[in-house]
Amino acid sequence: MTTQLAIDDALINEALTLGQYATKEDVVITALHEFINRRKQQNITQLFNKANIDTPRKIILGIMEGRFSVSENFDDALPEHIENMFYSENL
Repeated sequence: MTTQLAIDDALINEALTLGQYATKEDVVITALHEFINRRKQQNITQLFNKANIDTPRKIILGIMEGRFSVSENFDDALPEHIENMFYSENL
């Protein structure tokens, strides 16, 4: 889908330089992904803030939903292949 946006040249150029992106499209797509992920994180934080400590809650982890389960001992390390998915650029 093609969309035309009027974005301040100084702003887009700073993002191009800072992120070392090749195109303005790359900057906008990355910014949208980061915005979406940040809002999902805020939603999770709000769930924790509203949660009653005594009431277990199922919390959906957005893009990682259904890809792993949390062990009974929450302090156990995640398997390496799962941890690597969190740091993948293909999220």
